[in-house]
Amino acid sequence: MQMKLNNKFALAFVGLALSLCSLTALAMDTEPCPLMKAGKYKGQCIDTSGKRAVKIVSQSADSITVLNFRKAGVFYKAILPLNEIGSLSYEVVDLNAKPVNFLSLINISHTEMRFKLKPGSVIKLYPNDEHDGGAPIETETDVMVSMNYMAPKGVPYDPVKGFNEDLYASVLQIFSTQDEVKKRFTENKFNVYEVDLNVTPDQAGSILREAMMVSHRIQYGVAYDTWSSNCTTFLFDILDSGLHVKDQKPYRFSPLIANDTGLKPALKALVKRNLVSTSTKVELLNAEFGYGVFPSNSNRYFNTWIGKSLDSH
Repeated sequence: MQMKLNNKFALAFVGLALSLCSLTALAMDTEPCPLMKAGKYKGQCIDTSGKRAVKIVSQSADSITVLNFRKAGVFYKAILPLNEIGSLSYEVVDLNAKPVNFLSLINISHTEMRFKLKPGSVIKLYPNDEHDGGAPIETETDVMVSMNYMAPKGVPYDPVKGFNEDLYASVLQIFSTQDEVKKRFTENKFNVYEVDLNVTPDQAGSILREAMMVSHRIQYGVAYDTWSSNCTTFLFDILDSGLHVKDQKPYRFSPLIANDTGLKPALKALVKRNLVSTSTKVELLNAEFGYGVFPSNSNRYFNTWIGKSLDSH
């Protein structure tokens, strides 16, 4: 009888210890409340529950370790092998889903970068704690980098209000491509277009390092505005810095120009930088993950690019 009671107490103690460990791990992952710097929401806490800037833990010639890598809604510490990147592509998200809304009238889009590792290489993921030195608990091989708006919880993005430079903050985040697949294809039902960039593995690694350094440096302290400091302008600044591009005018064309999209002007800018050629194909990312083309108010425009070379436009 005494043995059974002792066993029960032992099991209960172990269960309590595991629960406390889980709570401790959760506490370690909490993000301090960054505050809006200016504008309507000045002084209010920015919602970082789903999007976070990275924090660089360490870096070397061939890798960089960061906090706040997101996968399946969970944030991890990630070791990014900069010398193991197999491809880099430019992504354009068509935000003009039906039914007709304001966004469809101006053909707005969102842009991102996708990094795929070489076969056999992985990004090792650990608990989101810079001091954790245990074994990796997850791995990843396919990631995206994206500049997005930030605001207090419950504040949606409005592209018109976004012309006010003080309304939103910016965040440069890194996350699993599968997270984007779920968001864009399952939840939003947006079409996503992809163009492979002509870069070497070393150049791709340099671009990824630059992106992480920018994210670490600015955190949430830079305003996001629709016109001149948006997802596309940030990505081109990172491309230019990562590739050490000289004598190239910074990309400042807004994807909000009426009757145009973030696809056409961006492709022209990529051609100028020799990152794509006139034989480069524009692909539909939906198909790679088993999705068809979703209804969109700009399908007729976008679909003229799919599977065709740039010199046909």
